[in-house]
Amino acid sequence: MAEREGGGSSPWVAFLAGIILVAIVAVGIVAYGGGFNRQQDTAQLEMNLPDVKVNPPDIDLPEPPSVPTTPSGEAPVEAPTN
Repeated sequence: MAEREGGGSSPWVAFLAGIILVAIVAVGIVAYGGGFNRQQDTAQLEMNLPDVKVNPPDIDLPEPPSVPTTPSGEAPVEAPTN
């Protein structure tokens, strides 16, 4: 078996150093863009409307139709079931 040259943990150290470097660059980009100090803007709307009272319209609705009734001596007719 051939032995590896160099230290055994150096690839992991380089990998972790790369992750830390990418994180530092990302934090710098966000900080430069104002991501940490971003204030939320709120819109304010002022409306000066006259105070007008509008009466609802008078609507004359027709009388509803009368309810159909069965004569008192007859039983109601049931629909056939199949």
